[in-house]
Amino acid sequence: MAKKLKAGDSLHGYRITKVFGPGMMAISYAAETMAGQKVFFKQYKSPAPSVVWYPAFVAYQKELSARVRKGTVGNFAVRQLDAFEAQWGGRCYFQTYEFVENGVDLQQMLDAERERHRETKSAPTSNPLLWARHVTWAKVLIAAVAALHEAGNVHADLKPANAYLIADETLGSGSQLKLIDMDFSLLADRRAPWHGHQGYVGTDNYRSPEHLVRGAMPLPASDVFTCGLMLYELLAGEHPYLRDDQAEYARLVQAHAARPPALLGLMPAPASNAEVSAALHRCLSPDPAARPTAAELRAILSGRGARPHAPRPVAPVPTAGAPRTTAAPTPAPTPAAATASRTASAPIVSNRLELTGPDGRAVQIGVRTELGKALARQFGPDGEFWDTRQCVLERDARQQWVVTPLPGTTNETLLNGQALTAPRLLRHGDLIAVGRQAKGIVKMPLTARGR
Repeated sequence: MAKKLKAGDSLHGYRITKVFGPGMMAISYAAETMAGQKVFFKQYKSPAPSVVWYPAFVAYQKELSARVRKGTVGNFAVRQLDAFEAQWGGRCYFQTYEFVENGVDLQQMLDAERERHRETKSAPTSNPLLWARHVTWAKVLIAAVAALHEAGNVHADLKPANAYLIADETLGSGSQLKLIDMDFSLLADRRAPWHGHQGYVGTDNYRSPEHLVRGAMPLPASDVFTCGLMLYELLAGEHPYLRDDQAEYARLVQAHAARPPALLGLMPAPASNAEVSAALHRCLSPDPAARPTAAELRAILSGRGARPHAPRPVAPVPTAGAPRTTAAPTPAPTPAAATASRTASAPIVSNRLELTGPDGRAVQIGVRTELGKALARQFGPDGEFWDTRQCVLERDARQQWVVTPLPGTTNETLLNGQALTAPRLLRHGDLIAVGRQAKGIVKMPLTARGR
């Protein structure tokens, strides 16, 4: 029976220098080669050589590693240096990887950021450099997953702890992002040797719908689902399904309970907040066929476009808390019947969008526009209740006009008197305003029409 290595032991040309501790499937160590090169050393506890699928597992691992080395995904993964079988109290399988120092995993980074926000009582949106880092990491993450799929592999256990950030001062984001822990990844075109013998790896709060079905094999679309959860955390600041009760997590996943997210900042052009939000929501569809591919998602985050999908309308949710700018309540300008009529009308599809103020003055826009105080002031003094950056007006891939609220504003962005929390399609006659839905405060309503 194989035994655990300890500091000072030598095997296959490697000397163990430190024991990190056992994981679920393997024990991790720091080691050195005969030439003094530091390596990350793994000794597999599972599968044991006695199990019937052990020889197939070793061959399967070699094919997984070969695909990573030969494909562009090798640029997004910590480099494997060696893989071998040896006797150490018994037959055992080992792997070595380049030793990475000055790094933390994405989970540790996100936890540290949240703690700083709690201590300073600041919002993530108050730091544009932090937003820029998150956008970069999001783009690199989905590029890595797309490259993995192009190589014919499925990670099968994506989560923030399996995205490693290596400090690199030459990069604007400050870190390289690398995928790790692909020990029990899958070949997309070949059934895993442990299929039918044991389940597939997965982590609480990051299992895809396919992970939740007994006997189902994770697919590339399963990676897209779990990557979607990570992108929600990076770009919207929250995990939509995080629960202590995994039965409740599974219920929310199957119900597609998440909303299209309001992003924490503005995606750099030519990417569109509306398109990114809609794509992230599609990532979490219970139907694998309804999710975008990793390549499509990579294109959307970079603003290169993909299959056109309009954002799904969602029921608005009131935001708690009083505005910092006080204002006397103004009756909502739109009765319920008129609001229902607008909801039933067709989305605005036009080259130009016209906004008309309460006094009849109008302005037309034909390009992506940040709507805020500077523009709202043209329509009267109530424009002061708008933030400098309140919301974004832009066209989606179908040329439909979309309004997207920006986070962290003093007053809520209102659409037809209701708080806007995610991108929404604009319809002829819709009223865009600011205020507080719960108090019935509506300031400087602008009527939207296509031209």
